Amino acid sequence: MRIERPKIRRRQTEGVVPMINVVFLLMIFFLMSSTIDAPNELEIAAPESVSGEATEVDRALIVTADGMIAWGPHRGDAAITAITEGRSRAATSAPLVIRADRDVEAAVIAQLLNALGEAGVKQSALITGSDG
Repeated sequence: MRIERPKIRRRQTEGVVPMINVVFLLMIFFLMSSTIDAPNELEIAAPESVSGEATEVDRALIVTADGMIAWGPHRGDAAITAITEGRSRAATSAPLVIRADRDVEAAVIAQLLNALGEAGVKQSALITGSDG
């Protein structure tokens, strides 16, 4: 009498599909948790910088050549109100970044700085150069 030994089944190798599923889920997670910054709606021509140092800016107060100011979707006096209401306490210690067109008059910037000072903005930085 011949007794056969039970055949040992080999474990099949894992396929690529589970790895693709994980990568797809990670991609969806990163897309959902990230924020996409809208491009500036107002076109400005930045003045040339003498120092040549690039500055990273998360959000800036935009001043066009005709003196219109914008902070995100807010325009004019609503922009200044949105700045004072929207900036957190941690952000108030950092200077407010102002990105002005090269053709804007200095008197407009001076009036803007006075209005920002009255609204409670303690520090501001004027961005120059073509760094974005």
